Amino acid sequence: MAVKTLGQWLHVVAAVIRGNDGKILLAQRPANKHQGGKWEFPGGKLEAGEAPLQALRRELEEELGIVVSLANPLLKVRYVYPERAVLLDVWEVTVFGGEPHGREGQPVAWFEAEQLPALEFPPANYPIVTAARLPAHCLITPEPQNSADFLRQLEAALQSGIRLVQFRAKSLSADAYVALAEAAIALVHSVGGKLILNSPPVMLEAADGLHLTSSQLWREMGVGNAFRRDGQWLSASCHNAQELQRAAAIGVDFAFLSPVLPTASHPGSPALGWDVFNHLVETVNFPVYALGGMGAGHVATARQHGGQGIAAIRSLWGENPL
Repeated sequence: MAVKTLGQWLHVVAAVIRGNDGKILLAQRPANKHQGGKWEFPGGKLEAGEAPLQALRRELEEELGIVVSLANPLLKVRYVYPERAVLLDVWEVTVFGGEPHGREGQPVAWFEAEQLPALEFPPANYPIVTAARLPAHCLITPEPQNSADFLRQLEAALQSGIRLVQFRAKSLSADAYVALAEAAIALVHSVGGKLILNSPPVMLEAADGLHLTSSQLWREMGVGNAFRRDGQWLSASCHNAQELQRAAAIGVDFAFLSPVLPTASHPGSPALGWDVFNHLVETVNFPVYALGGMGAGHVATARQHGGQGIAAIRSLWGENPL
């Protein structure tokens, strides 16, 4: 079979296949192959002249016996193994026909998204594990004015479908921050969502992660890891290539890149635009949310330009943001 390469990169498609119940389908690599015995996201090499989506459809029909009806770009990962350099072109498959099964004799199984971190994958697959667990929308909370009103509006956003929240409350005292954060965490967890803390006075064990501001990125390398427990995410705010590379060096799980579009809060600030966003996202291997001027309807555009999805304050806050 002829194989398409991008320079020295072996171009491979991979799929995050979601069932109607939200579970994710994985395949186990044969013991006699590269990275044998480990779980992986199904897919395979592009043939000469193939487009990625065309290759994805062919590979999933050959490997699993399914016909892909709906797939969207999710992530690109570049990884250098001792034996080869691989570009993983990752797509999210949400609609397909047929019952998946290992047509080549490989074991396949469905897993809850939260089971994935406990499994063993080839190293290049780990950013995909993060992307598979992250939703397409992230709510960044506005500065709280009244705790009761804040929690009521947070509950409304969660009821509409928000499942990832960045809790941002820099004007509160340490005690008030902890009290409101604990209440918000409980509320988010009650619907199966995740909450990460932005610049907390103390790191809370119940939180799902820590978010670094762009200025915090340039402090000592251990700024995030010093406060987190195992399993908590680390994210960061970035505005340019240098900050994205710094985030990569620190080892963030995902980032927010802004401003992509003009914003009401900073009307005179230059925006990156979608083409620059796309270029910057492709320089790193972790998921990146588009931030700045975003509304729920920008998710498809963000995905087409390499993003995980969108993050926003005003447009995702309160009732019916999605």
